[in-house]
Amino acid sequence: MDFARILTERYALSDEGTGLLMHSATLTRHARKEVIIEEGQRDADVCFVAEGSVRTYVMREDKCVIFSFSFEGDPATSTLGTQPQTIETMEPATLVRIPRARMDELFAGNAELADWGRRMAEEQLRRHEDYFADYAWRGKREQYGRMLREYPQLLQRIALKDLAAYLFLTPQSLSRIRAGVK
Repeated sequence: MDFARILTERYALSDEGTGLLMHSATLTRHARKEVIIEEGQRDADVCFVAEGSVRTYVMREDKCVIFSFSFEGDPATSTLGTQPQTIETMEPATLVRIPRARMDELFAGNAELADWGRRMAEEQLRRHEDYFADYAWRGKREQYGRMLREYPQLLQRIALKDLAAYLFLTPQSLSRIRAGVK
């Protein structure tokens, strides 16, 4: 599905709002396992996944801590631009890139796009809150089951070691949970 269609169907943007975004956008194609931005760098663009998938992570004490997975239509970078993290493709991907400065101009000049940007930022904050709430309070089996219900494509598109890292589990523990959930 092309990104303009995602904007109108998934985000209910008008043709005008979609046109303004797409006029400012460039498409970039990336190979599997390609680093888009490294931890500590600030991306001058806000990126969205048009095709493929990316993961967002940091390395801590030689361990990969995965914060999020992004698929078609999702922001691939933080719309808030606040957290230093690595963004890497998990499969061949096409990204839509819009300069942050241009996004700010679009948000300031168009109420529909400003509302859309606010909703995206809220969704990202909600995902991060859910992520840390899951880590702190939910049982890992429950968290894994919830993820499968909400994102059934995960097992087809994400390496099990990445899913284990996202859940703060060893691959062996995830395997035991998967055996019990099936």
